[in-house]
Formats: sequence, structure tokens, C-alpha cells
Amino acid sequence: MFHLHKNIIKSLYLHVLIFKKIIMAVMKVIEILANSEKSWEDATRKAIKQASKSVKGIKSAFVQSQSVVVNDDEVTEFRVNLKVTFEVN
Repeated sequence: MFHLHKNIIKSLYLHVLIFKKIIMAVMKVIEILANSEKSWEDATRKAIKQASKSVKGIKSAFVQSQSVVVNDDEVTEFRVNLKVTFEVN
């Protein structure tokens, strides 16, 4: 019976450590600007792809703003301003 009790305590301790790690996570937010000749979606994908080369553990991105460049009455470039969130180790 003591052996079973000891295993339960170990299990609870591991769950507390896992829970504490989740609660204690520190996140960082960076701002990224990107552009594309195709679309805002393409600009967003390019930004995340480029950021992931130097930033690991990206969790989310928030599109703060979108804009376009217009030349001769035509949209020639799509721009996005992203807030990218990642976990700091």
C-alpha cells in the first residue's frame, strides 16, 4: 500500500511541475513588417517563414495592420504589420 501511495505522490509531483511550467511560460512579442505582390496572406506567410529562421517556438501572429501600394491606379504591393508571439526559454 505504501508503494502505491509513493507512486501517487510522484505522479502528482510531476503533474504540478508540468502545470507550473505551463503557467510560468514567458512570452515575447516582436513586430514584423512584410510585403508581397500577390496578397496579404502571402505577405503574412512570408513574414512567419522568415521570422522562424531566427526565432524558435512561434505560437501566434496578430495582423495589426494591412496596407497596399498603388501605382497607376493598380495595387502593386500588399503590406502587413504583424505582432508575432513566441515563448522565451
